[in-house]
Amino acid sequence: MFKKNKYTEAMEDYFSGGFEEEITAENFVIPAEEDYEDFGEDTEDWDIAEAKPGLWENIRRKKQREGKNYKPARTEKEGRPSQEELKKAQSDKPSPKDPRRTPAPKKDQKKGSKKNKPDSAKNPSGKITFSKEVTAQLSKKVREHNAKGKGSKATLGMLKAVYRRGSGAYSTSHAPKMSRHGWAIARVNAFLTLLRTGSPSNSSYTQDNDLLPKGHPKKSKAKMSKKQKDALDKNKDGKVSKEDFELLRKDKKSDAAEYQGRKVKLGKPFLTPNGPKKRSVYVKNEKGNVVKVNFGDPNMKIKKNDPERRKSFRARHNCDNPGPRWKARYWSCKAW
Repeated sequence: MFKKNKYTEAMEDYFSGGFEEEITAENFVIPAEEDYEDFGEDTEDWDIAEAKPGLWENIRRKKQREGKNYKPARTEKEGRPSQEELKKAQSDKPSPKDPRRTPAPKKDQKKGSKKNKPDSAKNPSGKITFSKEVTAQLSKKVREHNAKGKGSKATLGMLKAVYRRGSGAYSTSHAPKMSRHGWAIARVNAFLTLLRTGSPSNSSYTQDNDLLPKGHPKKSKAKMSKKQKDALDKNKDGKVSKEDFELLRKDKKSDAAEYQGRKVKLGKPFLTPNGPKKRSVYVKNEKGNVVKVNFGDPNMKIKKNDPERRKSFRARHNCDNPGPRWKARYWSCKAW
């Protein structure tokens, strides 16, 4: 008979956990029919093209751009710079002799990126590619910030743009003993403070105000590029007017109608080979909005066939009262 111990219980608790998230172009995936699993729950079909035509259009374009390389965003654990380093990087108004006003060492003075185009950080919707580790760290920050429910919500696109700007700025201003990644993350944290409180901890920090969402008190409008103006000028009269937006709306309706029928099943979990967890499930939350719940560790097998392990897990997680369907604990309990 298997004897449980505190370490085993802790591992079960940690790896069976999960999180819920709003559906975005980065995390939406249409599972193959064979990936669905029957948990004995009521299910229904949900058509994203019909319910959220704007979001589906973003997903469709992303898939077209990336082709076979398209994958939903993954999340993994990532180390952070020390609190002392972050505070130093975010402190207000460096003195003229402060090392942060000096360029980074020659070897770290980089221009441009092999992965990302020069204008990719101009707005939150730009296509920016980072390593899986950095993307996971930024995704986690988005979830943690939004879970607090304070201030304006963050998006992964916003933080990617801020991170890329911070990474580029490291070449011309740096903190001794801090890496380019640490410098960029410090700027991300400063941006999150601005979102949460409505004002920056560093009064001179205004470089990313154009990335703030509508309604934020510090929101500033970036100038529209010629390429953006040309894209919006649907009637080709040399200016962006109300008529152009009417034509744009008609185009979107036409595109949405063309790509109807992208359905997923609500309330029916499915395996997720590409992460971020072992399984995901689409469900409606308390507001009636469809969210994606991710749960279970992909690298571990649960031992629900062991009566003692199963009983112990369910008791620790109060599985007789697992909470609402839009929480990971509900589905972890169902799996056990």
